[in-house]
Amino acid sequence: MPVSPLAGDLAGITVIDLTRNLAGPFCTMLLGDMGADVIKVETPGTGDDTRSWGPAEWGGQSATFLSCNRNKRSIAIDLDMAAGQEIVKRLASTADVVVSSFRPDSLVKRRLDSRSLREINPGLIYCSISAYGPKGPSKDRPGYDPVLQADTGIMALTGYPEAPPARLGIGAIDLGTAMWASVGIQAALRTRAVTGVGSLVEVSLYETAAWWLSYHVAGFLASGVDPQRHGAATSFIAPYETFGTSDGDLMVSAGNDRLFAQLCDLLDLPELADDAAFATNADRVTNREVLHDRLEQRFRQRPATEWEILLSGQSIPCGRVRTVADLVQDEQLAALGMLINIPHPDIPDLRLIATPMSIDGERATRLQPPPRLGEQTDAILDEIGLTPAEIADLRTTSVVA
Repeated sequence: MPVSPLAGDLAGITVIDLTRNLAGPFCTMLLGDMGADVIKVETPGTGDDTRSWGPAEWGGQSATFLSCNRNKRSIAIDLDMAAGQEIVKRLASTADVVVSSFRPDSLVKRRLDSRSLREINPGLIYCSISAYGPKGPSKDRPGYDPVLQADTGIMALTGYPEAPPARLGIGAIDLGTAMWASVGIQAALRTRAVTGVGSLVEVSLYETAAWWLSYHVAGFLASGVDPQRHGAATSFIAPYETFGTSDGDLMVSAGNDRLFAQLCDLLDLPELADDAAFATNADRVTNREVLHDRLEQRFRQRPATEWEILLSGQSIPCGRVRTVADLVQDEQLAALGMLINIPHPDIPDLRLIATPMSIDGERATRLQPPPRLGEQTDAILDEIGLTPAEIADLRTTSVVA
C-alpha cells in the first residue's frame, strides 16, 4: 500500500488497541496513519460501540466507526474469558504500545492493567485514557465528551446569552484527548529508545477539557469574573463575531487596532475609527453592541460572498458561515489533499478526512480501510504462534470470533 515518508515514521511499532468510542480509536488511528501496526481488540458479536452508532451509515456501516478506525487490523476476543485474556497478554508481550480506555478496575481484575502487562514486557508503553484521570474524588466516574463539556464549564460558555447552554457540535474533548495521548506515546517511545524502559502514559477527558479552557481560567483568576456565553463573539476582542449580510452570515475577526481601521475604511465608515468609543480594543469590547449594530447595517447591504472577497483582499480575516456540505466541495480542501479515497470492499466510494499534517509535502496517511469486525483474527493468532487446531478450538469455545 502507498506509504508516505512520514507515514513510515512509526513503521515497526506494534500497538494493541483496547479502546472504544472516540478518544482511544482516534489516538490509535493517528498512530496507524504514521505507520504503526495497530491491532484493534474488539468484543465478539458487537465490536466497538461506534459500530452501532448511527445514523449515518455508509454501505451498511457506521460512518462514525469508519471515521476513526482506518489503518488497523481487527481481532475479536472475549476479554471476560481467561483464554481471551491470555491472548492479549501474549500480544502485549511483544508489542511496543498498549492503549486502553477501559475502566482501570476492570483491567486489574483481568490482569490487563499497566502493572501486569509491564511485568511481562518491561519495555511496553502503556497509555491509559480515562474520563476523570487516575486519582481524585471523581476518578471512578464514567464520562462522555458532552458530560465533560458540562462538568468543566465549556458548555456554560457555548451558545448565546439568551439561550440555554449548548454542547459543541464536535467531539473536541475526545479528539483533543486522542491527540494528547498520541503525543505522550511518541514522547515515551523516544524515551524508551534512550533508556530501553517503557512508560505509563495517562490522559483524561477532564484534563483535556481543563486545558482547552486555559485562557478562560487565567482570565477568571486575574479578574474574578466568570466568563459568560457570547454566541459567535469573543469576550475580550471586538469586532470578533458574525454579522448578518443580505444572504447569510459572515465571521469577521478584526483583532487589533490596525485591522479595525482597515475594516472601517473598507466599509466606508471612517467616523467609527475616529470615535473615542471605539478607539481601543477595550473600548470596542465595552461598546460591543453599539459597534455591532453599526457594522451590521453596512454588512447587510451586500451578500456574504462579496464581503468575503473584499475583506480578504485587504487581509482582514473573515469567512462565510459554511456547512459541512460546503466543506467537502471546497477547493482548498481538495488542494491540500485532506479528503482521501480509501479502497473498501463494501464501500467503493469511501472518502475520509486525512491526518492534518504533512512533512516535506507528504501527508501522513496510509490507505488501509477500517476493518470488519474480527477480520484479521486468524492472521493475528497465527502471527503469535497458534496452530490452526488451537485457533479452531478458540472459535469453538467462543473465545474469539
